[in-house]
Amino acid sequence: MNNLLILLGKRVHELRAARKWSQEDFAHISGLHRTYVGQIERGEKNISFGNLSKVSSVLGVTLSELLSGLETSDKLIVESTRGKEPGGHRRKIQKVVRQLRAQQAAADKAVTSLEKLVFSSAARKLPAKRRRKASSRKAS
Repeated sequence: MNNLLILLGKRVHELRAARKWSQEDFAHISGLHRTYVGQIERGEKNISFGNLSKVSSVLGVTLSELLSGLETSDKLIVESTRGKEPGGHRRKIQKVVRQLRAQQAAADKAVTSLEKLVFSSAARKLPAKRRRKASSRKAS
């Protein structure tokens, strides 16, 4: 079993490297943690079926293509029935999504700061009004 995990890991590594993705790029695109991807590629983790399906999808191969020939250590020759995966486009989209999330976080932070400023100004003005009312009562 462990030998099959090592062979699967090598295959995942070869497919990832063929797309010129770092482990970090691949992890981000697939939604897996970078260290988990490394453990899969080294055959250290017994990958779940769900994650195996996710990995094959991101790599642009079917599950049967990913697993075919592992028992006999055959090389993978991929002529996917899925057609060409837009890996480059997917990576660009992921990058834009990350940038938009960062911008959204910065905008949220700015809005929060402005709200605090408005509320603190209003709080400072409130006691001043009360003071004026109190001083005008004493004068009358």
